[in-house]
Parts: sequence; C-alpha cells; structure tokens
Amino acid sequence: MWHQQFQTSYQHVLRRFATFSDSSDYFGLYKTLATISAIHYDAFCWIDRAIWLVYRSLPILVNISYFYKACRLIQFPEDNTSAAMVIASVWGFTEGTLRIGIIELRYGTLAKIMAFLNVRSYRQQDSLVRQQRATLFVENNRIQLILVGTMLLEALWFMTTQLFSRDAFMLQINGHVVANTAVQILYGLLSNVWGMIYVLSFAIFYIIMNTLELEMKILLDGITSAQATVMHNLKRQTEVLEATGHSSTMQQQVFWSILQPELNRHISRHVDLLDNLKEFSSIVGPFSFVQYYGTFALIADCGFILSIEGLSANGMIYLLFVTVLVFQSFILCRGIEKINDLNEAIGQTLYGGFDWPELLKYNERFRYQYVSVRHTLMLVIGRSQKGFQCSYGGLGSISMERFAQLMQKSYSLLTILLQFAK
Repeated sequence: MWHQQFQTSYQHVLRRFATFSDSSDYFGLYKTLATISAIHYDAFCWIDRAIWLVYRSLPILVNISYFYKACRLIQFPEDNTSAAMVIASVWGFTEGTLRIGIIELRYGTLAKIMAFLNVRSYRQQDSLVRQQRATLFVENNRIQLILVGTMLLEALWFMTTQLFSRDAFMLQINGHVVANTAVQILYGLLSNVWGMIYVLSFAIFYIIMNTLELEMKILLDGITSAQATVMHNLKRQTEVLEATGHSSTMQQQVFWSILQPELNRHISRHVDLLDNLKEFSSIVGPFSFVQYYGTFALIADCGFILSIEGLSANGMIYLLFVTVLVFQSFILCRGIEKINDLNEAIGQTLYGGFDWPELLKYNERFRYQYVSVRHTLMLVIGRSQKGFQCSYGGLGSISMERFAQLMQKSYSLLTILLQFAK
C-alpha cells in the first residue's frame, strides 16, 4: 500500500516539476524550496503565519549565537583560524538575512514579474517557441535541484568533518561548548539552513533572468521574421484581390492592415518586457550590492582559511563554498549583459533587418498609418539603444567588468589577510 502511495506521489511531483504544460509554473519548485529554507511563505491565516514566524526564527537564533561568539573573540582572542571561521559565518549569515529582507520587502513586485512570465500567450502556438520554454522550465528546475543537492552534500560534509571538531561551529554558553550531542546536531542542521538560504535567495533572480533572457530571444526571433510574415500574408491576400479586380489602393490598405497589427504585437511585447525589466532592476540592484560586497569579503575570508587548512578534508568545504560564490557573481553579471545585448539587437534588427524604403512608401491617402508606424519604430529603436540600466545599488553597473574587479579586489584583500597572519 505504501509503495503504491509513494509511486503516486513521485509521479505527481514528476509531472509538476519535470513535465511542461500550458499551466506549468516556472517558479513552482522555487516556491516550495523557499518555504523549506525559511525564505518566503504565503501564509493563509494568522495561525499559519505564527507557525511560519517560529520556524523562521530558528536560523535567526543561530545567527545571533555567532554574533555572541564574535563578541567573545574580541574579549578573549583565539587562534586566527577560529576567528576567521566565526567572522566568515557571521558575515555569511548577515548577508543571508539582508537577502531575505530584500526579497520580503519587494516580494509583491517579484510576484508580479513571476505572474507576467508565466503568461505565455506571445507566440504560444509556435511549436519551436513552446519547445524552448519547455526546455527552460526543465533546466531551471534541474539547476535548482543540483544546487540543493550540492548544499546537502556540503551540509553532510560539515556535520561529519567540522561540527564536532571545531569549537567555533558548536553552540557555546559563556564560552563553554554545550555537551549535549543532540543539541549540537540540531544546531549544526540549523546552521546549514543558512547555506540553503544563501543559494536559494539567489536562485529566484537567476530563474527570472533566465526566463527574461529567453523571452527576449523569442521576441528577437519574432521581429526578425516579421517582414517575411507580413510579405507572405500580403502576397496571399493580394493574389485574391487581383483575381477579383480590386484597385492598388485597396491593396495598400490591406498592406497597412497586415503591417500594423504584426508590428504592434511585437512592440507591445517589447514594452511589457522592458517595463518588467525596469521593475526587476529596482530589486536586483540592492540585492547585487549586498552580494557584491558580501562575496568580496567571504571569498577573501574563505581563501584565508584555505591558506591555513590547505586542500584537506576540512579545507575542501571552503573551496566548494568559494566556487558557489564566484559562480553566483559570474551568473548575475553575465545574465544582465546578455539581456542588454538582446535588447540592443532588437533595435538593430528593426533598423537594419527590414527593407523599410521598400515597405514604407509614403502615400497621402495613408498618411496617418505611415507617420504612426515610423514614429513607433523610432521610439522602439531609441529605447532599445538606451540599454537596460542595472547597477549595484547605484554604485556602478552590473557587468563582466565589475565581475573582474570583484576577483581583483578579493585577491588584494586576501593578500593583506595573509600578510597579517604572518
């Protein structure tokens, strides 16, 4: 009986997160993982909310305990390795708290963006577009599961190699380690929740960026094929008009009646995407600011610990964490650049990808349509050249150049720390 129930539950989960359909939610898996990781939960009633607040307070208490350890280190200094571990933990937990705060404060906007991206009416009947969206859906879910699996392995690694061998990672009262093993295991598990928070708080931005990038690609492809679509439909209807003896004026009217809806369809999509990108930039800006400077410090701190521990069983866990930090920063910078490049390509395609001298011939009878189309095209081209403005909280734009600066600054800080250790 239990085997049948398990199989039924497994098939339900597989259909929901591995099989794409018109009703699939790009963010369904993330919402489940975010609830488990104490990032966000849509409570239904006050009892639900009260339970959620208690659940969320548990990792926060762990954060407070590490602040307590840091204060003890100021009063009673220990070896450099213990101090570096405590400082790295405090910094990482605090950054995780700030990440959650940004997500919670702006979750209404994030929810609007997610709802917009889940409406896939644009080019919905195109089989290639549907396949691209299905592939993205599966890839996003697979990456989330890989990230969670990686963090679970790291948690297991931490529990078996670090927790009971390092006083810095154990629960302490008045500077003395609590002797109860069960308490320490629970404390270690709650500490590892912050690893999940750190990774999954970034995952929502990654999924949104990935989805926005795909929708920009789909739009670019639609605009690229717009002229062929217009001319194909015009040729088909012109043949009918010629066969029935209609005038050239009627043929021009048909041309405008085909061109305007086709362009409006793509341009309207472009406007919607840019509006949501603007909303997204208002959230990703402060988030990236926290990530940039948090990553900067954590890379240097973990590198300092690695220089002492070496590539041992204890040291490898820090190497893995540094790899995750660098990967997150790279993905964020590269993703923003890709979206900017696609937005610029849309303007270039509208300007150079169409035979406008041939298509837009002025005719006094259709003066309004002519002026309207030209005005719309100029606005879209101008807006696409402006670029998608996204910065680190107003302190420089997010780009691969900033990623290179992050690596350089982290290396410089690590060098200073190593000199201090000597």
